[in-house]
Amino acid sequence: MIHLIQSISNSRWCWIALCLLGIMLEGCGLYFQYGLRLDPCVNCVYERALYLTFIGAGLIGFLAPQVRLLRVLASLIFLVGSASGVLVALSHLADYSSAGFGSCALRANFPSFLPLDKWLPWMFQPTGACVPLDWSLLGLNMPQWILISFACGLVVALVFLFAECFRRKKRDYIRYYR
Repeated sequence: MIHLIQSISNSRWCWIALCLLGIMLEGCGLYFQYGLRLDPCVNCVYERALYLTFIGAGLIGFLAPQVRLLRVLASLIFLVGSASGVLVALSHLADYSSAGFGSCALRANFPSFLPLDKWLPWMFQPTGACVPLDWSLLGLNMPQWILISFACGLVVALVFLFAECFRRKKRDYIRYYR
């Protein structure tokens, strides 16, 4: 099983799929904002920023998936982004279900070296509050789906890093014919 996971993480398809997943999730956020006219709260904006780690990890892993250092770096970026996303999504879920009152902040607090809300305000500027929406899919609301996406990412990143702890087996091809 470990060797199967290692072969998956050594594949360019795996990493490009992660990058495309991040792009798709960013696109969903923009669709909710501009297509459905649901204003993003500060937690939504932070979650969008953390989905960028999926794209970044996917691109790094895609560059040279056979190079262990880049594969581990990509997996670590994916792990940190997913773990941070789980924490933000839990906060989002708590704010979302707090008796109908928007309790999250009204301004994003990005670090000074990465002011995403100033660079790309159309994507990272919070314009709403954490209030319950009428949107749901399969009985789950948006913060629950976001939590699920980051939790799945966390599990996959942990599995990839766990598989890196084992050495790849060199295949000795035994000839059964002579």
